Amino acid sequence: MTDTEKAALALAAKHYRYPAARDTHALERLGMTPVRFAQVVDALLDRPDALAAMPSEVNRLRRLRDARRAHRSRRSS
Repeated sequence: MTDTEKAALALAAKHYRYPAARDTHALERLGMTPVRFAQVVDALLDRPDALAAMPSEVNRLRRLRDARRAHRSRRSS
């Protein structure tokens, strides 16, 4: 994993009171738009090296992602 990928994963794992604060930090610190930040983090969650580097954060973010996907699929059905 690159330093930018590690920083993106750490930023995604951090708890924010408002989602806009995370988006602002992603843009300021990593130079990524909110959409690009989400794409990078989503791709990282499926990589074994990210799981090895930050297991608890990756597992928590995977659970959140899976819950959002399940909620969306229930809504559309």
